[in-house]
Amino acid sequence: MNLIYYKSEKGNFGDDLNLWLWPKIFGPSFFDNNDEVAFFGIGSILIENSDFIEKAKKFKQKVIFGTGVRSINEKFYFDDSWDIRFLRGPYSSLKLTNTLSKFVSDGAYFLMLLPEYNTYLSLPKQHDIGFVPYFKSIDKVNWQQICDQLGWKLILPTNGDVEQFMIEISSCKTIISEAMHGCILADALRVPWKRLRFNAHLHEGEKVSEFKWNDWLLSIGIKENVYIEAPALKRRKLYKIFKTAFKNKNENYVLNKLKEHQVVNFNLSKDTVITDLSISMKKEVESLKKTYLLNNV
Repeated sequence: MNLIYYKSEKGNFGDDLNLWLWPKIFGPSFFDNNDEVAFFGIGSILIENSDFIEKAKKFKQKVIFGTGVRSINEKFYFDDSWDIRFLRGPYSSLKLTNTLSKFVSDGAYFLMLLPEYNTYLSLPKQHDIGFVPYFKSIDKVNWQQICDQLGWKLILPTNGDVEQFMIEISSCKTIISEAMHGCILADALRVPWKRLRFNAHLHEGEKVSEFKWNDWLLSIGIKENVYIEAPALKRRKLYKIFKTAFKNKNENYVLNKLKEHQVVNFNLSKDTVITDLSISMKKEVESLKKTYLLNNV
């Protein structure tokens, strides 16, 4: 399999999870077999005319396994060489297949099939609130200082250690995350979570960001996209000259906003949803193994 995914120079947990998770699900030689097949796993990389699509065209077969469509504006013209197993959510399903039924949920939930999953669930809770920033928001404010003042545990999605990230999520009683996969992992690990809107939706664009979040939320039965709103202040022409001053202003603004939300109603999908997802994902794994002869990989 030839993995198609987004690779950040900084590192980003949601994307880096691909390299760690799929060999555990399908076997250590997963990426060494089926050289003529491209594999789309975790990420919002279904983007028309993108490098991801162009790269995949080089391969005889393309498998979509839980990937998300980037936005409502995408247009696709896929031939029979595209094997669409399932999408991240109903929005992606409708956009790509013209139906609302071709989805399970985000591929990150496949960690629930791992033998070590129960070990993560049983880890002791050492922190009341953990915070995960969006990987491109890390340099916008001093998150460590903010978390120290709030008494939160800062969990960076850029440390490159996937397992440590999950351990840190599991060590918290609740999670507040700007990063979507911070909330997804919290949900999979049964840690109540809340979304923060700070900079990600400004960086990606409002339509793209909300499309992604609602796509995932609907896949786990959550119909209301509720969040803490603390948008980054707009940069001005003199930003580069007075960068430190604007960063401090952003920091104080965000800190004050978060102080207003020390007590929030956290989200968590129902246990029945998690059970159903596990059943569906097991079926998808077995089906893919059967089709691509991965049983003995």
